[in-house]
Amino acid sequence: MVDAEAIVKVCDIYDWDGKGELDLFFLGDVIYALGMNTTKKVCVSLGQTDEEGKKFAKFDEVVEKVNAAKAAPDSSGTYADYISLMKLYDKQSNGTMMLAELETYSPILVMRFLRKMSKSYLAELCDPEDEDGFFPTCPLLTGSWQGLSF
Repeated sequence: MVDAEAIVKVCDIYDWDGKGELDLFFLGDVIYALGMNTTKKVCVSLGQTDEEGKKFAKFDEVVEKVNAAKAAPDSSGTYADYISLMKLYDKQSNGTMMLAELETYSPILVMRFLRKMSKSYLAELCDPEDEDGFFPTCPLLTGSWQGLSF
């Protein structure tokens, strides 16, 4: 269960009118701000809208929705989902990506993992960059991250 007080604090940031309501367009943002990586499918099933101003919920209802998101099975994506996402950064379609783009990708997949490891550990996990700044992604994923739950 997520701390209700923390949820209300985040909701308060998105309550521009001071009505004690959250525009459900921002439900996914609230969940992400609480450190959860919930899929959009789960957020939409809980009432998230595609446009601002369409649907609102009282903060107490948002607390229930956030706890439901946390309890939802498979709510944070699968290994295959992350592989598909990483392929978006494979500009040369050869299983490589620029090491600099890992910073863009890391909040989605490896935020918790990167906190715990140093640059030297990353150097041990990854093959070195080539002259264009690319490194092979598959050895990194299959060797270190496969089976981890985010």
